Amino acid sequence: MLSIPKGFTITETMKGDHHFVDPSRGSASDRLFYFRIEWGGAFPESFNPASTEFLTFEAQGVIFASGLTPGEVPCAGSLTLDYIQSKTLRYELDFEVEGEAYHYVGEKVDVNLLKPLLLVKTHTTCYGTLTTNDGTIISRSVTHFDPAAALPFVLSFRLR
Repeated sequence: MLSIPKGFTITETMKGDHHFVDPSRGSASDRLFYFRIEWGGAFPESFNPASTEFLTFEAQGVIFASGLTPGEVPCAGSLTLDYIQSKTLRYELDFEVEGEAYHYVGEKVDVNLLKPLLLVKTHTTCYGTLTTNDGTIISRSVTHFDPAAALPFVLSFRLR
């Protein structure tokens, strides 16, 4: 019997560097930072402009911030694609290290579908800020989607 998919998932990795803004956390030198998340949503809600879930997708996976996390730690949150108003792709991920909660916000900015040649940069560069739960900025990051990861990214697409 043919079943109708209820949604989809896809796995994405963004990798780059972060540097501590808070000197009590360590030097401001660049350190490895990455996250690997599976994100996706339900049909038709995720693609219905009248829905509160429009182009906002659940995300979960792992995050690594050298000098902060002891290795990869679980994270969960969302990815919002806003091509119309803010022209951003926004990742919001929460995670814990040794009982302390952290919040990561990363944005791919100036994502303008009317400028397709720029999409190669704007879809592959993410500027992020890592904070404690009270909003104190811990570090800032720049991550990239590696073009070599494009095929695995596409092949990770799954209907559910």
